[in-house]
Amino acid sequence: MFKIYFYTLEIALISTLIAVLVGLPASYFTARRRFAGRKLLLSISAVPLCVPALIMALGYVSFWGMNGTVNKLFGTHFSFLYSTAGIVIAQGFYNFPLVMGILNDAWERLGSEAENAARLLGASEARIFKTITLRNLSGAIGAACIPVFLFCYFSFMIVLLFSPVGRSTLEVEIYHSIRTTLDVASGAKLAALETATAFLIVFLYSFLARKSQTTSSGQDYVPRERKKLGGAFVCFLPFIILVFAFLIFPLFSVFVSGGSELGKLLKNPSFWKAARNSLITGCATGAACTMIGFAYSVAVKLKRQQANVLLQTLPVLPMAISSVVIAWGATLMFKRGSAALLIAIQTLLYWTIAYRQIQNGINRINYETDAAANLLSRGWFDSVLRIYLPSCKPVLISAFAYCFAVSLGDATMPLVLSIRNFDTLALYTYKLAGAYRFSQACACGGIVAALSMLIFGIGKK
Repeated sequence: MFKIYFYTLEIALISTLIAVLVGLPASYFTARRRFAGRKLLLSISAVPLCVPALIMALGYVSFWGMNGTVNKLFGTHFSFLYSTAGIVIAQGFYNFPLVMGILNDAWERLGSEAENAARLLGASEARIFKTITLRNLSGAIGAACIPVFLFCYFSFMIVLLFSPVGRSTLEVEIYHSIRTTLDVASGAKLAALETATAFLIVFLYSFLARKSQTTSSGQDYVPRERKKLGGAFVCFLPFIILVFAFLIFPLFSVFVSGGSELGKLLKNPSFWKAARNSLITGCATGAACTMIGFAYSVAVKLKRQQANVLLQTLPVLPMAISSVVIAWGATLMFKRGSAALLIAIQTLLYWTIAYRQIQNGINRINYETDAAANLLSRGWFDSVLRIYLPSCKPVLISAFAYCFAVSLGDATMPLVLSIRNFDTLALYTYKLAGAYRFSQACACGGIVAALSMLIFGIGKK
């Protein structure tokens, strides 16, 4: 058990380290330099949120696999995928855009006074970066690292497809315990160990997130003039080559590999049944998450409890529970999976995404407006209908779109619940890949990725 536990920690730590080593220079270039394609590079920060891990895994197989694009192009038979290196590289580059997006926002808001004073006193740029810039970014780096660590710690599809023989992670081993070996006792021990560790990490994340917000509060945002790449092009070129090789090209290859089978896929009635199920599940999950997130945000705002540590920690607690564990627990309680149970579990796990966005919208309502609403309204419900709801309409739409996109790409919970005669598009993609119908799996995966990015983009707009 502890061998599996430490291997899980190992690949999560290495994957997070890769994400930071790529995401930190990426955020520097996007925040401090001016170059063609800067906005395009920033736009991929949405990839970990809107492109399912299963699709990314299919992209790596299509591009870096034994019969992938690279081996066909060079006439070789090389592949690093089915090893620990394949897992950490896939997870690291899949999650680096999340680190880049968070650090870009933090870097752009750093004041320049301390750095300019250090230059006047003769400090080198390396020393300024080490003693001032990196220290000011430390809270944001921690706040970015912990969600990435949790994503890699709970990684299921990438590890399930790429893990070498004889090696497994907690998440995959729990799934095998409850579905293959039927060793419920071992699965329960692994689940308890996994969840206890995740709770400690979530509490650390809650502390670092508050620290990051505290250190950045009260500072006016003054946009800096971005410099041209200049001599930094020497470092920028290898970085952008890595990004294309391990993120852009694998993702693009999903669409290329599935193009030839798209017509055959669209003629299959099973595909349209799965699409209908995904639409119903996504809409129901998105609506439920948005309503719960809005209700919780309003309650915190009306009670003036925005600084309450416990109330701010509660919404991040679902991050400490993996999809496999909670779906397994639900099957033990309800005996049989169902679409309603799937929607309920997804809502329980994803409402925190909606809450974070809606909270930001509600916090923009200033004190004067809030006080006037309290004075002139017939009651708190009247204030909510006339002030809070209209003011939060954009973030409510955005929250719904985010949760819909995440639900659309979830293959883990439908797989564990094993709902009879019920496939979603993500689960249908996984089954096609498992049946070695790889081109059709890529075609279906490309549709899931395109829909997720479209819905995510609309919500962000």
